[in-house]
Amino acid sequence: MTLVASWLQPLVAAVMTAALATAVGIAVLRPVLQAGKLSAITADRLDSITRWACSLLGIGLLGYWCAGTIAITDTSLDDLPNSLWLVLTQSHFGTMIWLSLVAWLVLMLATFSVALPGRHGLFVLGLIGFSLARAATGHAADQGFISIAVAVHTAHVLAATAWVGSVVVCVLITADWVRWELTQRSALAHRLSEVATLALVVVVCSGLFNVARTLGHASNIWASDYVWILLAKLFTVAIAAALGVRNRWHWLAELDRGQQTGASGFRRVLLAEMVLLLVVLAIATKLGITMPAQ
Repeated sequence: MTLVASWLQPLVAAVMTAALATAVGIAVLRPVLQAGKLSAITADRLDSITRWACSLLGIGLLGYWCAGTIAITDTSLDDLPNSLWLVLTQSHFGTMIWLSLVAWLVLMLATFSVALPGRHGLFVLGLIGFSLARAATGHAADQGFISIAVAVHTAHVLAATAWVGSVVVCVLITADWVRWELTQRSALAHRLSEVATLALVVVVCSGLFNVARTLGHASNIWASDYVWILLAKLFTVAIAAALGVRNRWHWLAELDRGQQTGASGFRRVLLAEMVLLLVVLAIATKLGITMPAQ
């Protein structure tokens, strides 16, 4: 069961968070990804990504519920069904699973009900609800569900997933973007740059708040695994941010001038940034179940 608590739970959480990030990325890039502005192939690809992301989010939630239940109760597989219901009905973790489930159902409704009025607003509402549930199952929950800590961490989750997700979505839909019209490429690249810049600011500010709240009263922070995992996360974020700066101030300018090297260079850096940001998500999920320094 130690293996489940140490590795399976954060692994499942990382998959779930990656799916959430992809859905958030679609939402924040939507203004420049309207169906009328994209080729039929790209529009179909975007719809497929949305469906897969939301479906994977549900599968990840189920796995996270199971892994979390095993970690909390140390139950055997034979007793898992009873323990699942016990955790779901008698714990804060279970309450957040309920909230996540409701948010996921809203997302699925908005994704698959094409003719539903206000479906985009419902999609965003589902993302906020799911992010709130994720934030309230971490260390911020120690301050209570209705607290500044949970609100700030929700903003942290939304900003981080917006950054990661916008990069992931751009990578997934731009395999053929050298054949896109210049205005389409430029609009998407600029939107991505704006989203990533704003998200980074929110991530840094909310992250500093989280660090101060978590480690502010610790007597020996270096004796905890939490600090070393945190440093690994910060180091990886710094490299990813540096790649983003490179794209914004070098390749984006060439892309705007219509140079093919600009489009290909921008996407190459984007691929590297995506890999690093997915590593950040994995580290962050491990950090979320690691006891902070006391």
